[in-house]
Amino acid sequence: MKEIRVEVIKVIERCGAKHKPGDHFYIRGEGTIEIPANKKICLYALNSLFPFLTAKQREDELPHDDWIAETETLCCPDPKGVVFKVSTL
Repeated sequence: MKEIRVEVIKVIERCGAKHKPGDHFYIRGEGTIEIPANKKICLYALNSLFPFLTAKQREDELPHDDWIAETETLCCPDPKGVVFKVSTL
């Protein structure tokens, strides 16, 4: 499975978890989350990202025209919250 970096690229108006642009974490190939020391990730945002992240890890197994391959940014559940960039390593 692919390894993924998830990075905060924008806070639209607010973030209850106090995320800032540049905050990031990794989804490793063995299905683990790696969060840099002294950092955190919002549980609500993470929960909303999980279905996409699981598919992104298996992107090579999806049909060539699947939307997963062309999607790079996702938002947390709060429409005035955080925008994340998802990239494979």
